[in-house]
Amino acid sequence: MKYLTKSLKVKPKRIVLITMLGLFYLPNAIAATQDELEARINLLEQKLIALSNESIDLKKQLIESNKQIAQLSLNLEKQQLVISNQQKEIKIQTAALKQQKSVNLQPVSIKHPTNNNAIVLVTDSQTNEEQNSNIATKKSFTLTEFKDYIKEEIGFSFNGYFRGGWSTSMNGKPKNYAEGALGRFGNEYGGWYDLVFRQKVYDQDGRRVDAIVMIDGNVATDKAAGLFNTQDDNIMQFSDIYLATKGFVPLFPEATLWVGKHSLPYNEIQMLDWKTQKSPAGGGVGIENLEIGVGKLDLALLRADVNVKVNKKTAKVRREEVDINEIELRYRDIPLWQDALFAVNARYSAPNKSKLQDDVTVKNAWLGSVVLRQNNFFGGFNQLTLQTATNSVASHLGNINTNNPEFAANADNDYIGKHTGGKAYRLVSEGEAYFSDNIIVAHALALTTGKDVYSYDLNLPHTDFTSFKSAVRPAYIWDQYNQSGIEIGYFKQKNKVNGRTYKEEGYKTTLYHSFKVGESILSSRPDIRFYLSYIESLNNDISKFEFNGKKHQISFGVQTEVWF
Repeated sequence: MKYLTKSLKVKPKRIVLITMLGLFYLPNAIAATQDELEARINLLEQKLIALSNESIDLKKQLIESNKQIAQLSLNLEKQQLVISNQQKEIKIQTAALKQQKSVNLQPVSIKHPTNNNAIVLVTDSQTNEEQNSNIATKKSFTLTEFKDYIKEEIGFSFNGYFRGGWSTSMNGKPKNYAEGALGRFGNEYGGWYDLVFRQKVYDQDGRRVDAIVMIDGNVATDKAAGLFNTQDDNIMQFSDIYLATKGFVPLFPEATLWVGKHSLPYNEIQMLDWKTQKSPAGGGVGIENLEIGVGKLDLALLRADVNVKVNKKTAKVRREEVDINEIELRYRDIPLWQDALFAVNARYSAPNKSKLQDDVTVKNAWLGSVVLRQNNFFGGFNQLTLQTATNSVASHLGNINTNNPEFAANADNDYIGKHTGGKAYRLVSEGEAYFSDNIIVAHALALTTGKDVYSYDLNLPHTDFTSFKSAVRPAYIWDQYNQSGIEIGYFKQKNKVNGRTYKEEGYKTTLYHSFKVGESILSSRPDIRFYLSYIESLNNDISKFEFNGKKHQISFGVQTEVWF
């Protein structure tokens, strides 16, 4: 056969075809010529090749389809595994959070092993070194840090303060008396509020800019209607509207430069509800946190114009507005010994009268202060402030009630009285200390004296005065959320003018129980206080005050106070 194919030069496939044709088409094959037979063989050979090619293509498509089906199946299995792991993580985190709440927020580690771009939430059980590393890489945060991180990214914050509650007395409407001298606890019945809005407007290349607005005012708590008006003690004002920047002062990247209606921070004596440092201002510019030497320097230049009533020769009274500029500086956070800080503060208020105001009398005024703060004082702190003031600022230190060191006589920016160079001196102590694990005592004491000041209480110039004001509050700490205690307040003041002595004296006793969220009296809020208070005026030569026809008052109520 092999030799036959070689001799005839016919391929084996053709032999098979010829054989088949011979079997099925023998009559035609005998009659057909050699050319016709060759042509038919070629045609059949082409059809066989075409069928073979189609079979190969079908096999390739089948193989490719099988590969795609296998890949889809693999992806589906991976996706189901991811979903299953996520569900398990959610269950684990939910159980951990429930367990954390049930054990009074004990540290529980909750981690989510994801890719490097994910944020991982962990609890405060981490060490400081671990937390700093997480903050640096922006991969891991505690829950508290994560909330702060979101606030920082959004750039908006809203915080504030308010107080209010219900109260009554044994003799009609309860009245507050000398709360700035006896203490405010159980001796205040209004509702004050502060609302602060802050929006970040720029934060790049180490420079940040924030727009800040603060609204404050009072809401009367004795009436249902709370429409804003001065008659019902419902008031509101924009106390701050300014722009604060950081990173713009050369050589001081951490310094804050601000411009607008603002002033340097106040320092409040909480228990007496007045400030040792306060400079109400219109427009101003200030720089804070200049690190110079061992301490930090704050500077401010402010506008604080006043209204002055002037009597004309025709017996008519006209109202003049006098430009007042104030410059204030504070050098603070000066370390002395362990946990002790020292500060020196000064403010100068200067009138800038026009040529048309020669008959208007407005005197300049000084306020100087030194402050010593001892932290970790029996577990708390104690702060001593020694101050001196002149003219209208000194007159404020002689008030029975509010003793803010302001230049104007009242909230209407009025300059009242004849000021003839009078001076006043004041020593203030405020703080709290733990005498045991369950006993805490807070206090506020003020000893003040002055000569030749204008008395806003008596409306008389050339007044000499001495005063002692105090509030002491010992309390028993049942636990983190409960305190019971007593606040005792006492004050005495003597004003001497034109050879006559005026006396004012009173005391207060307040029993209370408080629901709290911390042990500190002065630094933990919110606070819900149930109280019973007795106040008596022993002498009222200066204020002529009385409690609805009596010299004493028994009041009781509940008050809340909160920072947020």
